[in-house]
Amino acid sequence: MASPAETALAVDCVGRRLNIAARAARQVLDAHLARVGMTSASFIVLTVLRHHGPAIQRQLATWLGIEGPTLTRQLEKLERDGLIARQSVATDRRASLVELTVAGRERLEQLDVVAGEAALEVTARLTLAQLEQLNTLLEQLAGPRFESAPTAGAAPGGPSNDC
Repeated sequence: MASPAETALAVDCVGRRLNIAARAARQVLDAHLARVGMTSASFIVLTVLRHHGPAIQRQLATWLGIEGPTLTRQLEKLERDGLIARQSVATDRRASLVELTVAGRERLEQLDVVAGEAALEVTARLTLAQLEQLNTLLEQLAGPRFESAPTAGAAPGGPSNDC
């Protein structure tokens, strides 16, 4: 049986490797998206809006795990590009409803192809069985946080383990 110190070292090692792998995957996605004039941050916002539908800006920030001002900057650029629209909520003038435009949906179709190419590049050295095992292990590591966190593929508050 491993000592507490050995266990802590193993956990720290896994954490660092997960962080390095996540950064490497993000860099590949960023490079692919940059070639078509998009950032991963904006792509994620658009993807979440596609799957969740129109959302109050504060709720969108919560789902994305980012601060309001950070999201505001993202939304301003996306709105200038005609990919999203924001409107005031009649019952709360401080709140803004954010939704995709038709142009935003069309752009996402193009970006899905680009993101798919990036995913293939990131996972090229893994077999299908290894990918399935990795997904299972990541779900186990994330535990309940994974099951309750909204993602691009899930409805708010629903299961989110489908990528």
